[in-house]
Amino acid sequence: MNSHVKGLLGHGVRWLVILLSLLVICKALLGLGYSSLRIERVVETALNNMEVPVAPISMRTKMGQGYELLLIKDREHGMYHQLNVKHSFGFLWSYRGGSVGMPIDSEVLLSFQGGGATIGKYLHYYYVGQLNDPQISRLQIRWYDGFQQEAEIKDGLYQAARTVRITKDDELQSGDDKLFAYDENGQLLYELDRERREIRSDTDKSE
Repeated sequence: MNSHVKGLLGHGVRWLVILLSLLVICKALLGLGYSSLRIERVVETALNNMEVPVAPISMRTKMGQGYELLLIKDREHGMYHQLNVKHSFGFLWSYRGGSVGMPIDSEVLLSFQGGGATIGKYLHYYYVGQLNDPQISRLQIRWYDGFQQEAEIKDGLYQAARTVRITKDDELQSGDDKLFAYDENGQLLYELDRERREIRSDTDKSE
């Protein structure tokens, strides 16, 4: 084997080592197994691993810092899922947790379910739920710090997400979060909070 061929072989081996090293780093950073170039593939893998049927993405909401909140509606099996994903390096999607198997109930006029997590220097909050009152035209969340945000509504479900940078000794807070539902004329129909998470069709609005 002449020196030219040896040089090419050595060059190829070096690039192979570099690529393998990058792959290992990406796997360590992204949690592996749940990563893909296609967001749909990440959803499919995550749902398969949690042993629930695969369903299409219904809503996507940006949370900040490359994170997105996905709402998956499975009409056939009567349930919906909430998944968190992250877009890294401009091309790679990875699964970062969520909740699955939440039942779709036509008797629920409005629900208010949410959560959050501390990731690095940021607090990631979200709310998801269902609404089956045709009078509801707009949903607004008033967060614990007074910030107001419109929730996205689609096909009987809604979601909203927010990312806040941690300052000093901040911790996850949600005790004062509230959900307000309005009709098309701006009249308040319902108000939900931590103590009252759901209104059903047989619930008196005045309660």
